[in-house]
Amino acid sequence: MRKLFADIHRHDVESAIRVAAAVGLPLLALDAIDRLDLAVYAAFGGLAMLYGHSEPAKQRVESQIVAGTGLVLTIAAGMAWSASQAPIAVLGVLLALTVIAGVTLGSAMRWIPRGEMFFVLVLLIIAAIPTKWENVPLALAVGAAGAAFSVLLAAINTIGAPPAAEKPDGWRRRIASGYADLDRRQHLVVLAAATLGVLAAWSLALALRIGHPFWAAVTVAALMPALAAKDVWRRAIHLMLGTLGGVAIAALLFSFEPGPLALIAIIVICQAVAEIAVSRNYGVALLFFCPLAIGMSNLSRGAPWPPILVDRVAEAALGVAVAFLTIFVGRRILKVT
Repeated sequence: MRKLFADIHRHDVESAIRVAAAVGLPLLALDAIDRLDLAVYAAFGGLAMLYGHSEPAKQRVESQIVAGTGLVLTIAAGMAWSASQAPIAVLGVLLALTVIAGVTLGSAMRWIPRGEMFFVLVLLIIAAIPTKWENVPLALAVGAAGAAFSVLLAAINTIGAPPAAEKPDGWRRRIASGYADLDRRQHLVVLAAATLGVLAAWSLALALRIGHPFWAAVTVAALMPALAAKDVWRRAIHLMLGTLGGVAIAALLFSFEPGPLALIAIIVICQAVAEIAVSRNYGVALLFFCPLAIGMSNLSRGAPWPPILVDRVAEAALGVAVAFLTIFVGRRILKVT
């Protein structure tokens, strides 16, 4: 761990500060006006700031515009399902579409981190929050404002930045070019494995009645980047340890029953540290992504922490088991194809 963070430079610290500001300032503003019930929407929109790490400044703005748009659309899908009180099968269809879109968009944009983990997180948490149709416009506006604030901070960073070696192509051409360059067979296998794995873990958690069973699905999504790697099992183990370790850190942090301001501070710090770690070692970044995600999941609900943490541990174990089985089968198919 010490070696991993030994080469931190000024731009890493500046980037971490921007990420912390992107999520922290909107949450503090909502706390100041006593509207923390909207905090989860602002926080999830602000997740756009995590995308495009290590990209040139102008290209990162493109990445965050695309990611922010996707996150707001995912919030809209989750709220629509909750407000309509649609059958659980409809949420399963939305979950499958979210994974497919997240995997494909992440592969085409070639951004860090890969997208499906956070899109799955946003969809399932927002869907678990009871709401009415009249609440949707304000919540979406808050989510869009959180994403826009992240993009604004990224755009400010382009002022005075050295010109990139190549002018950005624009997000449309970038997606089209990235998609055209995909290995179709490998992409379809990864797509099928991620979708089936996430759905299987979520369905099992539902069947076992483990609280709000979002973390099992998120855990599978977190481990899926290992599937197509050459050193698949080493990466899978690193991601597994990062996920389980992150849940353990969350259990420690939230066992003290933090109040709203303390919870915001934990989220901000975890997001800043994850920003530094993500381009160095995704497994280490998961140590901070996990408490960040678990903290965000309870921002607007204020539910007791002990049952949440017990559920998260059980779901993480279930998700890891499903993910390893999915990776094993997916690798066998990749060898055939």
